[in-house]
Amino acid sequence: MHYGAVCQGGAGCTGNRDLYDDFGVAASPTTGLASIVYSDDQFVTGDPNSVNSPSCAGPSVSNSGSCDHTAIANQTGGTAIFAVKKH
Repeated sequence: MHYGAVCQGGAGCTGNRDLYDDFGVAASPTTGLASIVYSDDQFVTGDPNSVNSPSCAGPSVSNSGSCDHTAIANQTGGTAIFAVKKH
């Protein structure tokens, strides 16, 4: 989600505190497979499932608000979170 420094000096820290983990998990009611939505601030290349925000012009602006975007990871196989009843 984010790669960079984290201040370990507590709430009064004046250093870098840019680690931000925010994600949610849901399961498809038709397949039982999971989807994870998360906040990401990395410039991405070569992944057709991940889109950079328009202000994220390249790797030099990773770890900044310029690259902040919402990303989604979808489960495509394996054991589902719950079984779906067939009618």
